[in-house]
Amino acid sequence: MLRLLPEPATESTQLGGAGRPWSLTYGTTRAILRWNDAARWRAFGYADDVAVASIEWLHALLRDLASVGFVAPRPLDDLAGQSIAVMTDGIWELLTRVPGRAMGWTDDEMVEAGRLLARFHGAALRLPQRPQRPGAQPFAACDPAHPEARSVRAEFEREMGALNGAATLRGVIHGDATQANVVIADDGTFQLVDFALAYVEHVLADIGSGLWRNGRASADSITYDPGRAARFVRGYNSVRPLGPEAPRAIVTLMKGRGLQLQHRLELRHGRDESVMQRLRAIVSLDAELVAALEGALN
Repeated sequence: MLRLLPEPATESTQLGGAGRPWSLTYGTTRAILRWNDAARWRAFGYADDVAVASIEWLHALLRDLASVGFVAPRPLDDLAGQSIAVMTDGIWELLTRVPGRAMGWTDDEMVEAGRLLARFHGAALRLPQRPQRPGAQPFAACDPAHPEARSVRAEFEREMGALNGAATLRGVIHGDATQANVVIADDGTFQLVDFALAYVEHVLADIGSGLWRNGRASADSITYDPGRAARFVRGYNSVRPLGPEAPRAIVTLMKGRGLQLQHRLELRHGRDESVMQRLRAIVSLDAELVAALEGALN
């Protein structure tokens, strides 16, 4: 990949363990080089051409976000004139690096993360409507086999069927807008990174997905803190006001995110008991979470 760049790389550092992105510097350009392993998408049952189309969809989205002034990773056409390099065993992507330090876990930061997600939705909803991302796994298509997940799925379907108004608005979502995917620039601005899971879904599903992590009592906890969830939603509501139906919808969509993660886990024959543990916790705290989010809107 380095030989495809227009200038020699003077720095290349992997940001974590195997399979994680690389930070590159070549000439005056700082970039992120991401690897998409073919074994992963084939485990999900996707053909190679679907995987390529999926990355192309994502890069088109990121270019459109840049065109409306939203700061996010942007494709760089420096892999022999392209932002994507397709190999037999995977796909490389070259993107701009959004500089900043990792977001922490404070109450104020959680409010700002909610405000950031609202700004993203404001930008994404200004873009032309686009088709569903190839290979996407929207909540409606996720039906895990785990016995307990099946009962939650039935509950999820009943609750989704009762949604109305703004709760049914669909658009592009980030898909994983958690504390782990937010950086804080030197000027204090919060920025979203890692759009790898973006697709078309109920817009409020992005809040539910964000709260799958951000609403926990701590980053690694399997329990949830309604007050922390409320702070994230309060921040969002201060930028993009939510209607009275939103609290119920968001908690339902938190369950949808858990079902989606369990569905993906089963497709690739993985094991992670924490997914079902967290899904159980959300179900048990349903009323408390809804009440806390209602308070966040007032």
